Amino acid sequence: MPFRIPWTDRSGRDFLDAFLAFHLRAREEWRPESWSLVLGVYVDGEPAGTQDVRAERFAERREVETGSWLGRAFQGRGLGTEMRAAVLELAFARLGAEAAVSGAFEWNAASLRVSEKLGYRPAGEAVCEPRGVPERELVMRIERADWLRRERRPVEVEGLGPCLPLFGL
Repeated sequence: MPFRIPWTDRSGRDFLDAFLAFHLRAREEWRPESWSLVLGVYVDGEPAGTQDVRAERFAERREVETGSWLGRAFQGRGLGTEMRAAVLELAFARLGAEAAVSGAFEWNAASLRVSEKLGYRPAGEAVCEPRGVPERELVMRIERADWLRRERRPVEVEGLGPCLPLFGL
């Protein structure tokens, strides 16, 4: 369970209900000053995971935070890196973010490796208690200039213009 909220502890119908409620709530609570864009990730038409990018007071702060979930059957293939790279391209190249942060529990080497591969640098620590037990989370950060200097795969974004006010832009 590598998440701040232990939603993966659920199974069956309980998991599905919580999963759907989370996604519906993200859309219902969306405001230009506080938003969370949760995107579905599919491999050969099969749901593989989710990737989100979120911000508080984005128009002022120009900082986003990312989070993701990738099903076990899809892990270890570079998809986590590709998913995060896509939302970073959206954030930096299309929305004008100046920085992005991400966190992972210290024992989640795969997630920390994704951050490292994409150019994030250590930026501090946090303590979370997803199951009532303190867990050390390592916070990683990447600046816009560092992202734009990197070699990146092309990312297509269509229809963003009319949506910009939803992001506070």
